[in-house]
Amino acid sequence: MRIALLTRRFDPAGGGTERDFIITAKLLREAGHAVTIFAEQVRGSTDDWTLRRIGRGAAGRSLSLLCFAFAAGPAARRDGADLVISFARAAGADILRSGGGAHSSYLRAARQWRGTLGAGLMRVRPYHIAQLIAERGAFTSRELKKVIAVSNLVRDDLVREFGLTRAILTTIYNGVDLARFTPSSTPDERAAVRAQFKLPLEARVVLFVGNGFGRKGLDFLVEVWPRLRSKAHLLVVGADRALNRYQSRAAAIGVGERIVFAGPQQRVDSIFRAVDAFALPSLFEPFGNVVLEAMASGLPVMTSDLCGVSEILPPSMREFCVLDPTNISDLASRLDALIETGPKLRVEARATAEQFTWDRYGNEIDALIRATPH
Repeated sequence: MRIALLTRRFDPAGGGTERDFIITAKLLREAGHAVTIFAEQVRGSTDDWTLRRIGRGAAGRSLSLLCFAFAAGPAARRDGADLVISFARAAGADILRSGGGAHSSYLRAARQWRGTLGAGLMRVRPYHIAQLIAERGAFTSRELKKVIAVSNLVRDDLVREFGLTRAILTTIYNGVDLARFTPSSTPDERAAVRAQFKLPLEARVVLFVGNGFGRKGLDFLVEVWPRLRSKAHLLVVGADRALNRYQSRAAAIGVGERIVFAGPQQRVDSIFRAVDAFALPSLFEPFGNVVLEAMASGLPVMTSDLCGVSEILPPSMREFCVLDPTNISDLASRLDALIETGPKLRVEARATAEQFTWDRYGNEIDALIRATPH
């Protein structure tokens, strides 16, 4: 089948959605489909797929976004595509893959980490208005036959926001690279990673990974750290423009020496193998690939009910999952339990992740494609 894959940004070296997109393109090609990629922004080159640029002449990112949203689908059909699959908010696709839920829901949730004024300003900015217009066009398109949600959390959000029927929606969870993210570690690797970040070799260490600390709940982790029964360390990997504020707050409440801000890191897989547990108490997280990567690395995890990945946690790890990340007392209790009893669940963490391979994901995507009229 000739398939057009739509994405706003094509970046073979990217992470998150870009990585999911590239993996999907590879899996579809391996399943025997001819794949052409349509993108608004192109970073890097490829010899693996035909690549077409849409929206290049539009001035400004808001207009460029709208141009892509309403031009990419028709362009793919003119190019001869049998089926159009979009990873972006683009009208005219046969299948939409929603990796972030409704943008309108994101803007409402942003009050929790940006404040009422900050979130209000976001809603009137042209770029976010363009996102809302594009998403409305995408989810009300007459061509739309199926919607892939990365979690039931996203699925239910789309039902509420756009009145989509359950029949049109399918939840397909992301996969994880089980060869890269593995519990296997040597004492030398563990010691080297801990030395790099000046972490005591025998200390209990909880890892946080993510960019955009406010949305991902780092404020609450910092606040809870003095309340923990253990003298555990927190290793923070990722970037945020307000980094200095987090560092100052940690010092002010007396835990500056036990919270290490490492910045962005390329070899996060090695870091997973050198710590004892993982925490991501997000306020808005449609899925949370990094939690699945942590479990593949044999780490017990703590997250929130506002993370889609919480749906696939084994019952033994549900006790570490917080309903409300802003509830510091509850967060402290669950973190204490994670640090004290979580290491006993390393085998179960890995076994859970092994159920979510990229091959499984590819088979489910291919089955959906073959069942979709075109």
